[in-house]
Amino acid sequence: MAQRRIFTVTTPLGDRVFLTRDRWREITRFKHPAMAGHEKDVRSCLESPVAIFESENDVEVHLYYKAARDLFVCVVTAPSPSEERFVVTAYFTKRIKKGKLKWTS
Repeated sequence: MAQRRIFTVTTPLGDRVFLTRDRWREITRFKHPAMAGHEKDVRSCLESPVAIFESENDVEVHLYYKAARDLFVCVVTAPSPSEERFVVTAYFTKRIKKGKLKWTS
């Protein structure tokens, strides 16, 4: 059964990234409750980030960053079985993690 999507967007890298309701519930209930109500910030981060990095641990994992008040929103994506990518997690952070820069605004 197909999972219900909150959104699907195209990133500056040309990747199509989606966020499902089930994933969003997991993020906001268990991993990063501070993200509750910030779906628009996650979408905006993917559509117009200030920077995109490859993870130091896995080149297939991308980290998108966008300034939000005195913090950054970080959205982590990974390949899905389809041609698209999916949101693994999203959180607020004070700093950008190390990794290979893929894109900057």
